[in-house]
Amino acid sequence: MKKIIFVLVYAIAALSIFAYEKNVENEQLSYLLSGQYAKKMTEASQKLEELDTAVKKTLLFNESEGFDDARKDIWRLSSDVKNAVGSLPLDRGFSNSWMNYLGRLGNYAKESERVNDKEEYHKVMSQASVNLREMADEWQLATANLIRGDVSVESWSNQLDSIDSEHDWDGMRETVKQYTESDFPLTTSESDSLKKKELQALTDKKVTREEAIEQFKFLFPEVSNSSIVVENSKPGAPYPFYHIRFAEDSSIGYIDITEKGGHVLSFLSERPFGNEVQSYEFIEGKAEQFLSSSGYGDTVLEEARENHTSWHFVFVRVEPEYDAKVFSDVIHLKVAKDTGGIIGLNAMEYIQKENLKPQEIVKLNWNEFFRSNVMVVKEELAYVENDRLDQRLAYYLTVTMEVDDQIDTYVVVVDTETAEVIKTEKQP
Repeated sequence: MKKIIFVLVYAIAALSIFAYEKNVENEQLSYLLSGQYAKKMTEASQKLEELDTAVKKTLLFNESEGFDDARKDIWRLSSDVKNAVGSLPLDRGFSNSWMNYLGRLGNYAKESERVNDKEEYHKVMSQASVNLREMADEWQLATANLIRGDVSVESWSNQLDSIDSEHDWDGMRETVKQYTESDFPLTTSESDSLKKKELQALTDKKVTREEAIEQFKFLFPEVSNSSIVVENSKPGAPYPFYHIRFAEDSSIGYIDITEKGGHVLSFLSERPFGNEVQSYEFIEGKAEQFLSSSGYGDTVLEEARENHTSWHFVFVRVEPEYDAKVFSDVIHLKVAKDTGGIIGLNAMEYIQKENLKPQEIVKLNWNEFFRSNVMVVKEELAYVENDRLDQRLAYYLTVTMEVDDQIDTYVVVVDTETAEVIKTEKQP
């Protein structure tokens, strides 16, 4: 009996010591983590002060090295503050708005080198300087208690959802949002890009639920009516669509069809695969036939890759006037190897059709454009998005370069009107 009591007392003592040590360890980790957060908060505050100074410095000069250096500092410091804020457990609504403003500030400073309109730059940055100073002061007030370094991890965590927060993060978020809209409004290209992503440009006639089912049955006649369930997209969705779920034999899946125009948005089917493997030519033919039946016949195959059960194809829309590929308008298609049946589709990017503009095509001499060890092996026309979010008609070139008996392959994209190099990408 004494042995049992001794063992129990020893076990309780050991557990108590273990619990105490774990508690001490957790407290140490808590202090360490809190200290790291406080350090990052301090770093963000210091960088924000430097950013404010850099913005003011650019307002001192017209054309000088001092202006260019300060402008580069804005690009660098705005990125530093963004990284610091993004790593902190702060209210996410505020963080996202604040990082968006900082990103647009840095991008504007960087872009000004290309535009070279000093008058417009000073006008925009003068207002941004005022707003940035106000936000810097607000930031100092909001973070004063958090920089102390003795804030519990729970308190830091509460900042994520503004629980027990001593500061109005929601108010700061709205303020930053207003500054973003006033200081750096969306460009026409950015606005068009946003509308495109939300399918706001769709002007097609609405289709009924019954018409959507007919479209589905036309594309997949093997699915019986009894195995179909139709739902509408949830309220608040950026674009309304019909969500049709089906189950047939051992196959289950869904298809989404837009209300405007009845476009097949996406499709997915899950089923067991057989051991038979169809030829590649047969499978590619089935893919092209399906796209034609779906109203996506103005595409060409750009990429094909396989796994043990299926082929994954990427089809690109072709603009008819210049016979140019539109690399922003693509369709991803997945085809089963055993039957050639369609098991996956994503046409979102295709439906978000780009608004393309006519463009002059200036003939370029590639022998003068490239060095003598570079050879153009393929030349196509394509619409490609540049860093200003504009769709530009471009020469889409595949070139090789020989250096020290080694040949490397690159894709080079050159604007047909300005000869600007939009992209250079080394191929594997």
